[in-house]
Amino acid sequence: MYKLAIFDFDGTLVDSAPGIVQVMREVVDEYKFSEETLELWSHLIGVPLKRQTQILFPDHPNEFHDEVTNRYRDIYDTKALEICPLFPGLEEMLRELDKAEILITIASSKRRHLIDFVLEHHSLEHYFKMIVGAAEVTRHKPDPESVHITMEKLGIAPEHTVVIGDSSFDLEMARAAGVDAIGVTTGIHTREHLAKSEPAHIVSGLNEVLPLILSGPVSKVADQN
Repeated sequence: MYKLAIFDFDGTLVDSAPGIVQVMREVVDEYKFSEETLELWSHLIGVPLKRQTQILFPDHPNEFHDEVTNRYRDIYDTKALEICPLFPGLEEMLRELDKAEILITIASSKRRHLIDFVLEHHSLEHYFKMIVGAAEVTRHKPDPESVHITMEKLGIAPEHTVVIGDSSFDLEMARAAGVDAIGVTTGIHTREHLAKSEPAHIVSGLNEVLPLILSGPVSKVADQN
């Protein structure tokens, strides 16, 4: 059994990908960006927002990136709860992990206050021992800083830690940190895309995540057989 489960937020705990893409669509339409821009942008969910615009428009000045980022946030912030419905079975999974005394945390490129807002609205905040948001790190996914900070603060070794996420950025972060990862196909990235990051498991929903966390690292399971 793992001792620490580090979850991504968007697309992993909450079904926010469709709403995020819709906000992107509004920005794309407003600025008259191309359809190709929207397609490329949607695959960057999980990367800090301003970094997304820098990847999409590398030749534009910093003021442009700030403007697009702020416009996106203006639209998003009026719909935060609407955009972030919980995935089915989330509370039940959190309850069982808590009962098993597994530490539950979040590592996200989202702004921390938005994560807190959604969790508090659904009365789930007490399950999470720690939340690392965009402002809590200087190097974002797929850099392993979020994982390293979490393990160090909670005193948990890499071999007892697992990252759960819906994007290759989450899984690459886990691999760089030397911890196991579970990919979930509930976000933008496909199973085939996630497989390139070589996670320990790829599943289709949270109902499949719980038993894997309780079972622990694959190598240890194999040693017992």
